[in-house]
Amino acid sequence: MKGWTLKLRDGGSKYSRSRHKLFVKPRGIFGGNKSVKYGLFAVAACVLIVEFYNRAGPVRLTGPIDDVFHRHPDRLVIVYGTGGEDRGALHQYALKVSRLLGSSLKKEILVYPDSADDKELIEDYSIILYGPVEENLVARDLKDYFPFELANGGVYLGDRFVSEDNWRMVFIIPNPFNTEHYVLVYTGPTAADVVGMNLIEHPNFTHHDTTDYVLAVGSQIVEQGYFDKSDETRWVLAR
Repeated sequence: MKGWTLKLRDGGSKYSRSRHKLFVKPRGIFGGNKSVKYGLFAVAACVLIVEFYNRAGPVRLTGPIDDVFHRHPDRLVIVYGTGGEDRGALHQYALKVSRLLGSSLKKEILVYPDSADDKELIEDYSIILYGPVEENLVARDLKDYFPFELANGGVYLGDRFVSEDNWRMVFIIPNPFNTEHYVLVYTGPTAADVVGMNLIEHPNFTHHDTTDYVLAVGSQIVEQGYFDKSDETRWVLAR
């Protein structure tokens, strides 16, 4: 990330001499004007803060889900699964989300199928994945980093297994290939369960933003919360 550099330009100092040469009256930028002096001190402090940030490196990811849309809104890409029978519907839904999200953020949100073999997408973007894990090649490649096990038509949360009809889950983790970015996952047992998760008027709408994960069954949220982030690069289920 390129840092910001602020330069202060010295305007020089001019002096006027009294007739009796008793004192020198300053008239430069520091000359008796307290508001200007304090303003310059504030600018200097900002420069120091910016330089400290640049040297310290990027701030670590903290979640929650909503953070992905604010941290790097110009580096978002949607990847939809193509492994199921409803891949056409999932593709159309991904395009719709891209338009709505892009309009809200005033950014272009890219959309790719999971079959697009583009290393830059994985490493340099926050990835938004749509579809059942086993039907999305990217999700399948990343599933070992997920805080949950998604298998056998359901999701394991520690000792609990949820596999009821129309279960849906959304969760966020650091991108394991570039921890300056996120992976945001929208998943369920079928593509039909995933379509509509972002749309308030849709039966599949799943309210999410202020936590790290949300699990819903039908119209009910059955579990939500925050991950254990003791390892900043690999979040796990807090138990």
